[in-house]
Amino acid sequence: MQKIEVAVQPECLNDVSESLRKAKIGPFRASAVTNVDPAAPLQGSYRGASYAIGRDRVRLELVVPDHEVESAIEAIREGIDAWGKGDTELLVLNIQNSVRLG
Repeated sequence: MQKIEVAVQPECLNDVSESLRKAKIGPFRASAVTNVDPAAPLQGSYRGASYAIGRDRVRLELVVPDHEVESAIEAIREGIDAWGKGDTELLVLNIQNSVRLG
């Protein structure tokens, strides 16, 4: 089993979801996150005080069998490329044990 994590721009979520559905990959978890890059932060200002702001993203997490990893990555790539947003990082993590509760 492998866990795939990717943070996409919110407008990409429907296209990525549709690509995963067409590839018969699922289910997945989506949660709102903010990406902050300390090396090149976006600067905001409020009442004269500057602060670093992040970029809103949606993090997708899915667990797939080993033989479906490449299909899942390709489906995610297709959904992201529909928006021309190819700068997304994707993590694939090996899972030793998985227990389903309930």
